[in-house]
Amino acid sequence: MKKILFVMVLVCYAIGLQAQDAASAAPDTTVAPAQTEHILFEGVEVKGDIYEFSATMQKRGFTLARRVGNESMFIFKGPVCGQTCYVQASYTKHSRTVYRLLAQPKHVDLNVYLDSLRARYGQTFNETDRGYQWQLSNGGVLFVTPDGYDPTLVVMDAIGVAAYKEENDRPRMR
Repeated sequence: MKKILFVMVLVCYAIGLQAQDAASAAPDTTVAPAQTEHILFEGVEVKGDIYEFSATMQKRGFTLARRVGNESMFIFKGPVCGQTCYVQASYTKHSRTVYRLLAQPKHVDLNVYLDSLRARYGQTFNETDRGYQWQLSNGGVLFVTPDGYDPTLVVMDAIGVAAYKEENDRPRMR
């Protein structure tokens, strides 16, 4: 009886060791820690409440052209990389968190705009048929549309986009 009990304990112990080895060999599927840095746009962090963001943009020389409440955006006018642009700041409907900016200069050549963006954000970017994309260290993305369109700079803050997705994926009580 003692021998059988001893063999069973050894078998359980061996199975337990195998399970631990398999678990340690499995790829890490834990979620990376949340981003803590917000993307900078013309010296302004793309973060927080749209009204606070608006006040900061106005202090930096932008003028508030209009508010479009039903589309959750504010439109500013001011200089972006040496070009006068309209800047559309999109925000989430419920928490009013800024998550995306679209900066569009009028009547400027795409190459001139790209040169000014390269000077500001670096020469390294991905060029695809969809446009030109800079991936920033804090998870933010800059994207410029290709030829044939007005050159639009799209700035997406990783933390703000996460807040936008969370609000839109969450079921709502009506």
